[in-house]
Amino acid sequence: MKRLTLIFALIIAACTSPSYPGIDSPQRTPNSEVDKQIIAYIDQRLEEEYYWLDEVVEKSYLFDREYTKWSDYLSSSLSKLQTNMDDGSVKSNGQRSFYSYITEISSSTRATTNGFGILLHYTILVGNGDNNYYYFIIDHVYPGSPAAKAGVKRGDMITMINGSYITSNNYAGLFTAIQNNTKQSFKLKLQRQTTGEHFTVDIAKAQYDTSPVAYYEVLDVEDRKIGYLAYTSFESEYDEELLVALKELAAQGVEELILDLRINRGGSVNSAAKLCSALMPATMEGSTLCTLVRNPNNKRTKQSSTFSLTDTGTVLSLEKLTVLCSNYSASASELVVMGLRGLDVPVTLIGSQTEGKNCGMDVTRKSIGNKNLEFAPITFMCFNAKNEGDWGEGIVPDVNLKEDNESGLRDANYPMPRADWGDEEKDIALQVAISKITGKPISQSATRSMAVDEYQETLGIELPVEGIRLYQE
Repeated sequence: MKRLTLIFALIIAACTSPSYPGIDSPQRTPNSEVDKQIIAYIDQRLEEEYYWLDEVVEKSYLFDREYTKWSDYLSSSLSKLQTNMDDGSVKSNGQRSFYSYITEISSSTRATTNGFGILLHYTILVGNGDNNYYYFIIDHVYPGSPAAKAGVKRGDMITMINGSYITSNNYAGLFTAIQNNTKQSFKLKLQRQTTGEHFTVDIAKAQYDTSPVAYYEVLDVEDRKIGYLAYTSFESEYDEELLVALKELAAQGVEELILDLRINRGGSVNSAAKLCSALMPATMEGSTLCTLVRNPNNKRTKQSSTFSLTDTGTVLSLEKLTVLCSNYSASASELVVMGLRGLDVPVTLIGSQTEGKNCGMDVTRKSIGNKNLEFAPITFMCFNAKNEGDWGEGIVPDVNLKEDNESGLRDANYPMPRADWGDEEKDIALQVAISKITGKPISQSATRSMAVDEYQETLGIELPVEGIRLYQE
């Protein structure tokens, strides 16, 4: 009996002994008052307007408000839900990523950046041979940036950085350093794909403007004027600049437009509506481009919002549109395509299947403590005038350049850029678009300057997640 009493006492002691910090139970620091205030703001927004708010209310007790910092709280909480699988995707490592986000922002309205001016393609090439050195491909160079002033162009390959090769051990850190401007300077060795030329540049961080209006011109082909516009993001701060570009194309008498959205991951639904309005004829005035549908229990915003075409016929008056697309094309880019197709406007897609993001966010900016925040939870699904909204798996192109197709041109590594914006000879997507519009045969010079089999394999870095954004005042 004495032995049983001792055992019982030990059990009680084990269950009631205090927990000490250590390997199995590390010390955790409770959240600061600012963290708690931001988390309370996140909770309120999720419970009032998140598209899957019903499950938020049901499982709110699972959210860690005491120790999870505000910057991690949103993703930590959303990962505990089951009904919100359309909010983001599952990464290759099995972890979930979300379109919904909360982040600190600057007080500036226009996106002036201190950096190099380079956007890298998210597919990385592994060179053929025994060394397996990696190559970064440049997707875009911002005009006026240090990279642009150094002569770097879209399609150039970075083969060495600071005198060293890019390898499996350093590629991730180097990619981030260039893409996110985390270093002060770089020496880059590059190869121009269109000519095979090798050259080296030194670039140091400086201020430049990140306008999404990347490039535009008028192409004179077969006595026809075809407008070409490369647009990299739907950003409302640059709506006027976008309209200026379209007006300049219209002033030169363009009859058709090739809209290049290959690296456009989306953005403002207002900007998408303004773009479509500027493209369409006066007969489309007042037509519904899209309707945003929210959870019926949304307590913050009305259940649906409709966006219509306005001031049509005042810029261009197109009867049809050609769009260059890829798996990078998402969100508002897909909205332009599906919104116009919902109005029976012929939209020809050339490239590869788009990413598939038919949901979006009501975006609010708020200051809490010393932090300026932008919070964008997924709050709506998007439908066109025909009530079509099922493009969550992506939109299939009319001409798929990753497969055998009617044009005779194919690139297994598409949309990896091989030439600069507007290169009619080396850009196969642009060549195919021109041929579709004019009937002009494909030029043999449109074939790639570098064959796919020159590379042993490719690997990819996870694309950032985004969604259609509707900014609320």
